[in-house]
Amino acid sequence: MKPAGKSGQQPEKSLNLQALQRTPGFMLRLAQLKFFEGFYEVFAALGVTPATYAIFVVIRDNPGVPPSSLASLLRLRLPNLIKILNELESSGFIKRNRSKADRRAVELVLTPKGAKLIHEATSLTEPYNKKMLVPLSEAEQRTLLELLNRILPL
Repeated sequence: MKPAGKSGQQPEKSLNLQALQRTPGFMLRLAQLKFFEGFYEVFAALGVTPATYAIFVVIRDNPGVPPSSLASLLRLRLPNLIKILNELESSGFIKRNRSKADRRAVELVLTPKGAKLIHEATSLTEPYNKKMLVPLSEAEQRTLLELLNRILPL
C-alpha cells in the first residue's frame, strides 16, 4: 500500500491516457487550458483576458470592424461579445462609430487608451509565447503554427 498524502488521501494511481493522447481534440483542449493558465499569470496585471486580447488585436489590425464580424471570427455569441464591448467602451478602451457607408452599421475602433493597453500587452506576447513553447525547438514552433493555421484557416 502506498503512503497517504498530506491530506490523508491516497495518491492517485497513474492513469493510462494513451488513447486520449492520440486524440487531437483532447490534446488541443489541454493545450488551450495550459496556455490560458499561463496567459492569466502573465497578463493579469493589465487586466487583459484571452478574449479581450483577441478583441483588441482584431480591432487594432482592422479599424472599423463590425461587431458581427468580430463575433464570427472569434466564435463568440453576439450577445456575449456585446457585453464585453460594453465593458470595454465604458472603460474607455474602444469606441463604437456609425458607419459612413451604412448609418445603421456600427464600426469598432480603439481609443488612445485602448491602443496603449494593447501595445503594452503585445510587448508581453513574445516572451510569453517563448516561455509556453520552450519544449519545442524554433523549427518545431514554426511547424506547430503552420499546422494549426492549416487546420484553422482564418
